[in-house]
Amino acid sequence: MPHQFIEYDKFGFWEEFLCWRIGMKNLLVMANYNTWVNAQIFEVCRKISDNQYRKDLGAFFGSIHNTLNHILLVDILYLGRLKGEANDHIHSLKQVLYDDLDSLADARVEVDSKLTEYVQALHQNDLKTQVRYTRMSGEVCEENMEDILLTLFNHQTHHRGQVHTMLTQSGIEKSEMPDIDLVDYLASAKA
Repeated sequence: MPHQFIEYDKFGFWEEFLCWRIGMKNLLVMANYNTWVNAQIFEVCRKISDNQYRKDLGAFFGSIHNTLNHILLVDILYLGRLKGEANDHIHSLKQVLYDDLDSLADARVEVDSKLTEYVQALHQNDLKTQVRYTRMSGEVCEENMEDILLTLFNHQTHHRGQVHTMLTQSGIEKSEMPDIDLVDYLASAKA
């Protein structure tokens, strides 16, 4: 236990903190949010030239295209791990699965649909199920389903933020960028 939490432990704070989980309702919100926001990001990508879309802008994966490919690739890896499916066709986190925007967008829609269906089929008790898998580095890991899903959604959000920045660097005006905060999704879902 980290030393900064020892004092709180006498009140059960640390144990309470570790036991808190996001739950089924919020995981489904995140799955639906990611589908919604991914569609908006791809729509904006269609407003820039192919050269801008593929230009290395200094992000970790270089271009918008490579970053969107990476997000999809990691989603496929994690979804496969959750389902117990091998992803032998993936050899690198920088692997480009789709060479053009249209194919990548179609695959994104398909994977988002599979991910949402997967989350919808889960029950609260499933979230604690331990999943054992081997990372690309060869490291064997074991995590519960809930933590894997949280990692997947957080990973998407992290790299989508990079894509958002690269789109504005590519000439998209801030006024042309959609509002992609979770609160915007929640408001649109209620409408």
